[in-house]
Amino acid sequence: MRNFSALIFLATLLGFSFSASTSHAQDAEELLKRHAVEFQNSSDVIELLSHIDRERLVLLGEASHGTSQFYTKRAALSQSLIKEKNFRFVAVEADWSSMSKINEFVQHKPYGPQTLSEAMKAIERWPLWMWRNMEFKNFVEWLRDYNENLAPNERVGLYGVDVYDNRSVMDDVLSWINSHNVNQGRVAEQAYSCKTRHPNTSSYIQMVARTGQDCSDDLNEVLRIVRQIEQSHDTDPWKFFKAEQGAKVAINAEKHYRANLQQSAASWNYRANHFYLTAERLLEYHQTDSRGIVWAHNTHIGDARATDMHRAGMVNIGQLSRQELGTDNVFAIGFGTYEGEVLAAFNWEGDRQKMVTPPAQTGSWEFMLNEIGLNNLYLVFNDESMNNALSNPIPHRAIGVTYNPQNEQNNYVQTVLPERYDAFIFIRNTDSLNPLD
Repeated sequence: MRNFSALIFLATLLGFSFSASTSHAQDAEELLKRHAVEFQNSSDVIELLSHIDRERLVLLGEASHGTSQFYTKRAALSQSLIKEKNFRFVAVEADWSSMSKINEFVQHKPYGPQTLSEAMKAIERWPLWMWRNMEFKNFVEWLRDYNENLAPNERVGLYGVDVYDNRSVMDDVLSWINSHNVNQGRVAEQAYSCKTRHPNTSSYIQMVARTGQDCSDDLNEVLRIVRQIEQSHDTDPWKFFKAEQGAKVAINAEKHYRANLQQSAASWNYRANHFYLTAERLLEYHQTDSRGIVWAHNTHIGDARATDMHRAGMVNIGQLSRQELGTDNVFAIGFGTYEGEVLAAFNWEGDRQKMVTPPAQTGSWEFMLNEIGLNNLYLVFNDESMNNALSNPIPHRAIGVTYNPQNEQNNYVQTVLPERYDAFIFIRNTDSLNPLD
């Protein structure tokens, strides 16, 4: 059940070695130095967006879930994409239910939260620091202000793409069904009881392992009810979309959890597929030629085929979006740091800690970028000769919500950087997030 800590699962499964020769490392460092673009602040890094033209999705990564600069730079890039390039939504690696309430706040829905404080309280699930932080709060406030003078159908949305907190999602779906048909609400509640009668996910997985039975048919029945109501009632488009997506979250969460019984990449892949399918549905929801932004960990937004994830049979939204939308319709920006501080926990659902991010290990991408001697830089991988010369896999650091700075061996994944991302932002020294709690 600790597959939730996907970075540890990935690194343990794959392993790595610092295999780059000294001469190759020197050649790579020289190429990186030649193509690096220095920046001083967020307004400087926005110049990177001149390389984005008609892409439908821009994927913005992070090397950890607890670093301030990753959030502030993603916010600055997103604000520019929204203002200058007409991007219509931001989808983040967070729960659908809580972010739906925040979306209703930023879009000025009369039935949603009416204050910023109330909106942020919708985030209730561990790790709270991941979204209940000052950096994200400032972005939420900016987005509400930006939407204020726009027509309702032109307002920019903010959504969650993850499968967790599916109990809250099911409550939301039942509430919507009951608002239209109480009798169908009772049928849906009975169907969901297959899952909700278990006090936690571990109990449900134990039942599946013991009996060989699962709740997938029951969960799909609720989705059928949601769609049936939409066909027979005059429904609010957003409320229906929210309910339909919530029903899909419940279905895909059950697949993700149940796949923990398999010794394979299936559990990771169910979640990764849900990330992409949510982004795809949001593109459709925001109508013809809409464009969206995704915030998620590098492990999700950087093409899995450029890492050892591919050898393990794992996919991610970076790979799936390129395959489904076409490479020219996706622009992925990874993030990295050499050293600093980070918020994380030693154990799953453990207490938040401010930890030291130690200097990157010799031979890693982060080590080589540090050798350039610039505090802040970005690279755009649009030079074929550079990309070919940097085609060897080199270790690339990834820090999850659980982390042990004293044992970083499992926090590096072999990566061909120019194949994994379209651009990369490197900040030498980074600070931890500023949590609201």
